[in-house]
Amino acid sequence: MALLQLLQLADSAMPVGAAAHSFGLESLIEDGLLNVEGLESFLQGYLQETGALEAAFCRAGHQLSQLPDDEFGTEWQNLNQRLSARKLARESRDASLTLGRRFLRLASEFLPEEARLGATYGHHVTAFGLVAGLARIDARDAVQAWLHQSITALVSAAQRLAPLGQTRASKILWGLKPLMKDVGQADGLPSSEVACFAPLQEIAAMRHSKLATRLFIS
Repeated sequence: MALLQLLQLADSAMPVGAAAHSFGLESLIEDGLLNVEGLESFLQGYLQETGALEAAFCRAGHQLSQLPDDEFGTEWQNLNQRLSARKLARESRDASLTLGRRFLRLASEFLPEEARLGATYGHHVTAFGLVAGLARIDARDAVQAWLHQSITALVSAAQRLAPLGQTRASKILWGLKPLMKDVGQADGLPSSEVACFAPLQEIAAMRHSKLATRLFIS
């Protein structure tokens, strides 16, 4: 049952609006800083930096699912504020919070007995970890599923922005799985200490609203 639930939570068909965001990818491709030939290398760097950061926060969200209700609220707020401080681009930060709010609202329909899912504030990745924990899904499985769906979303965005065919896209995703596994299984630093260095993507996200034409919201 846990596996079936995790497959649904990590499905790109989840109606939270993730397909409307490229998190800076559109700007990078529009400016000629990223092309199909460099996509796999870019995603490797993404996993090693942003992926490692989000893995720590997904794991932390999962851990908070075990707290009693009287302790949860403050810890949940602190966790999400720490992640907001690490998302320098307002566009990506706002997108993450919007997706998190929608994800929590949808999850409250799946787990109506969990009152804490009524929270309206939370990043997508922390919300994913929290819901996985409440559904009693293993933490490492949840983290790896998060990494897989986030990379899949970026590859899907690239397919709409560049001449990237289905076969090549699938091959890129397949080739990245060992790195997803390594990043997802590494204990790493706690969320209070972890950080990432991805200036190119952050600047691209900040510039997104200045594009003459846009396919994505962020």
